[in-house]
Amino acid sequence: MKAKSIKGKTPGEMQAAIDESKIVGFNPTLAIIFISNIEDAEKIRSIFGTHDIAIFGITAPQKFTEQGIESDDIIAMLMDIQPDNFKIVLNDYLGSSAYEAGYKTGVAGKNAFSNPGFIISPVDFKISGDDLIKGLTDAAGHDVMVAGGVAGNPADFSGIVFTNYVSSTGGLLALIIDQDKVTISGLAVSGWKPVGTSKKITKSEGSWVFTIENEPAMNVIQRFLGDEIVISTNKASGLLPSDLGYPLQFERVSGNAIMKPALFFNPEDRSIMMGGEVKEGDHFRFSLPPDFDVIDKVVESTSIIKEKEMPDCDVLMVFSCVGRLGTFGPLISSEIEGLASTWGKPMIGFFSLGEFGKLDEGRCEFQGTTVSWVALKEK
Repeated sequence: MKAKSIKGKTPGEMQAAIDESKIVGFNPTLAIIFISNIEDAEKIRSIFGTHDIAIFGITAPQKFTEQGIESDDIIAMLMDIQPDNFKIVLNDYLGSSAYEAGYKTGVAGKNAFSNPGFIISPVDFKISGDDLIKGLTDAAGHDVMVAGGVAGNPADFSGIVFTNYVSSTGGLLALIIDQDKVTISGLAVSGWKPVGTSKKITKSEGSWVFTIENEPAMNVIQRFLGDEIVISTNKASGLLPSDLGYPLQFERVSGNAIMKPALFFNPEDRSIMMGGEVKEGDHFRFSLPPDFDVIDKVVESTSIIKEKEMPDCDVLMVFSCVGRLGTFGPLISSEIEGLASTWGKPMIGFFSLGEFGKLDEGRCEFQGTTVSWVALKEK
């Protein structure tokens, strides 16, 4: 499979980029498209449809390629993958639920291929990423390969996902790959180091934590992170900064912690909303301030996979939490450059509102402040 990343400020520039790519005999069949402006979606659908290129499209204001963070409004990864080796589906939540949308996607994958892999991107921050991934893996199998990130604008959580024929402001977009024809490898990695003693969630419901060690949750959080973590109520009451940089590390049996950032708090009962489901009895530790070791850990994960199981790839896709962008600032370029240099092949990615991926050999999970990456190699 050949791949090429293209970019443009307008749909017209993307049309020119496609034309230029096809001059050299490159005939793409699939495009991964990230756009900043929702209004561009219809024109993009028309342009790529004219070229018979299947679309996996989302909105995300902050995105990157192997050349670094891109300021252009539109970027795309063109691939000439065999059409029989992939399928694109979009399942709405409207009149349904996140679990059902995930389950339908898993069923679609199993119906299409005996050994499917999934690259997913939901939109609508209010839905449960945990329910969504549970539905998908209940249908497709708990050991199924899944990678992806939540689309949308972190300023107001608005956005769409779209294909050649349909778009949605509340749905799950999935690129389903036949793993018998295309090798897929990937991991979800955070790199953050834990600090302090283990603490227990003593009262919670869904993603809301009411008490930690029988004390109001926000009291515990502020005692460790300081009062200044709360954004001024003049801007947004109960909002915590996306670049907080100190995600909570929830302990798992495997020993690999899953990262969940604190997102909102309720001033009335001092509860906090986490970036994912939390259960009573869960234990967590705080994180140390991030340093270069965090970036090194993420880049190292690709090098290990390259050495052990995937010496070459055709394309790399990366879903990096928007919280990492705010935390690292310009230093995030080092992480992007490191990931791109592992295989030296075309790469596309965006800064997401939550990530899906495997931390180890276990079930795929929904998490935050994490980098979920996936490499593809057509056999």
